[in-house]
Amino acid sequence: MKNIIKPIRTQVSIAVVAIMVSQFTHAGAFSLYTEGSPAAIGNFAAGIAAEAADASIGWYNPAGLVLIKEQQVVFGGVGVFPSSSLSGVSTYSTIIPGSGGSVSQYTQAFSGLSGAENAVVPSLHYALPFSESVVFGLSVVSPFGLSTDYGDTSAVRYAGTRSQLETVNVSPEFGWLLNDFVSFGTGLDLQYARVKFNRIIGSPALMSNVLELPASTIDSQTLNSGDSFAVGFHAGLMLMFNNKHTRLGLNFQSQMNHKFNGYSQLIGRLADPTLNVLDDPLSANPDATFRSNHLFSNDIPLPEIITLSGYQDLNTKWALLGSIVYSGWSPFKTISLNNIAVGLPNPDESGFIIQTTTNNTAPQNYKNTWRFAAGANYHVNERWMIRMGGGYDETPTVLSDRDVRLPDTDRWALSIGAHYQWRPNLGFDVGYTYLFADGEAVINNTSKISEASSYNVNARGKGHAQLFGLQAVWKIDQEKVATK
Repeated sequence: MKNIIKPIRTQVSIAVVAIMVSQFTHAGAFSLYTEGSPAAIGNFAAGIAAEAADASIGWYNPAGLVLIKEQQVVFGGVGVFPSSSLSGVSTYSTIIPGSGGSVSQYTQAFSGLSGAENAVVPSLHYALPFSESVVFGLSVVSPFGLSTDYGDTSAVRYAGTRSQLETVNVSPEFGWLLNDFVSFGTGLDLQYARVKFNRIIGSPALMSNVLELPASTIDSQTLNSGDSFAVGFHAGLMLMFNNKHTRLGLNFQSQMNHKFNGYSQLIGRLADPTLNVLDDPLSANPDATFRSNHLFSNDIPLPEIITLSGYQDLNTKWALLGSIVYSGWSPFKTISLNNIAVGLPNPDESGFIIQTTTNNTAPQNYKNTWRFAAGANYHVNERWMIRMGGGYDETPTVLSDRDVRLPDTDRWALSIGAHYQWRPNLGFDVGYTYLFADGEAVINNTSKISEASSYNVNARGKGHAQLFGLQAVWKIDQEKVATK
């Protein structure tokens, strides 16, 4: 019976790696690219690197800062309301030792399962002209992030429970006007990232089919958290024609390399050194805890992003906008976690568990993605402007690696928004984007737990998301600039 409990070590390490990977998958597939500017929600960020509607241009293309003629503060947030529905079957399989290869399976069917969680993404932008040709900017944004929670008792708990990624990026920026037709800009990116990733580990087939106990008898939760700090840059170029009514913007955001450090904690009967899974597992402490304070990862690359945008005033009422965005996910090949807290079989005493740490490396092989957006602005009068647009956004996931933590596909987007100039120095923007999947996400993913055990999820998923943006634009010295 020893061979039945050997999977525990591998299962824990695979669980932690897979959940941490899911965070970054979400960051690519549900990139917070548009959430850096609540106004951009109104047209899916069409023309974002060329329009220069407000100080947020410093983040999307610092070369456009030269079009900001007054000291300006922009602050607001975007509400992200995702929805997902997953239906299928999960199967935990274990080969019973001494049975001639007989396999014991624990199967659960599920329908309409959702792990999506709502969030608010704040942002702050500032612009300060030093002269007609030099403008300073500051952007505080969250370029990647998501939170999901399937719960500790769901039918996919052995694949993932709670996962969370939060990033904060602080960028001082400068824009320079080189001549009447060309400007250049650059910014320093100081990025903090934090991840939390949880999962249930156990041996449901052994418990329910062999020992005739509840399948969740030794279910234990692995809690893992880490943070990281990375430094990068972004730089842009702006070409302006037709008295600046025609503009082309190109922006490059560098790859950000994160190495996470934190802790790993095992909570449950598997963390109790008195546990004997073959004798009386119910006697072990369900609240036992074992902790490792030295969890760390390999270097994790968040993608470089290249944005090409166009802006064209057709007349005093209408303007057309468009963007093509490339995200370079392909360097994200593997992820390694070290010093994961685990419960392992004691080699000297059959059925007993010892607590220690382990390491694991898993391949990922993500693909590069493209985003396309087109839109228009309509000036109703001096106070009101309407935004509209839409586009298409690819997912970096590939079919062979897709799992329940990201039942994702490519997406379409439809957007609408408005700007209202309440006072000469104070305006407001609102925006709404509806994201909907380009077909169902097909999942047929098998995790090899050990030589004796595996876990398969065969499911189909649907999903959509709604984004609501609201911001205020305050022109601090608007009256002073107007008298020059």
